[in-house]
Amino acid sequence: MQRTPEKMSQSNVILRPVVSKQFCSTSLKVFTVRKRPCTINGGGFVVMDSSHGDEIFRVEGCGAAVKDRALLQDAEGNGVLCIKREVGIVQVFSLHKKWKGFVPDEIDGHEKPIFKASSSICSANDSVKVSLIQSKAKKGWDYEIVGSFAERACTIYDDSHAIAAKVSLNNVVKDAIRSKDVYNVEVQAGIDQAFVFGLVAVLEKLSGEDGN
Repeated sequence: MQRTPEKMSQSNVILRPVVSKQFCSTSLKVFTVRKRPCTINGGGFVVMDSSHGDEIFRVEGCGAAVKDRALLQDAEGNGVLCIKREVGIVQVFSLHKKWKGFVPDEIDGHEKPIFKASSSICSANDSVKVSLIQSKAKKGWDYEIVGSFAERACTIYDDSHAIAAKVSLNNVVKDAIRSKDVYNVEVQAGIDQAFVFGLVAVLEKLSGEDGN
């Protein structure tokens, strides 16, 4: 379900929760992402606050051994967001790779879909379109990911083409190979950070499937 934007009166920052408003900050945040070997819980990555080095999130299962799902956890190890690839006979013949994000339903404990992401298999240069469940966006999507995640140079835009988040190389890491295993994600004020890193998990999956 698309969540209604909320305004923080003390800062006039509009919060745009997708997973939860607890993951929205009233200021811009920069995070460092470190990928882990595939031998550790199916790979994945750890997300740290670039200012203090504190672990904020971790994602389990972004390696080749775990193809169809990934789990985003908070610093305490609680499951926050599950990413699943759409599978089945229809997808075999589809020209798009499709993923969905789910959160635990607080009432009955079942998973509740909150967004879907779609990427064309025809062109590596096509953007990834992200739609919030039950969204009424006129364009048919709410966020668009443009650029090359494989090169750690891509941007997440909202439907008004305002920047929501940006992925870039970490300038501290000089080695060309290792630099892609350690990169930065800048999240704008008001944007749901858990949602952003759910999308990063999808990008990791898409990049791995494409062999980049």
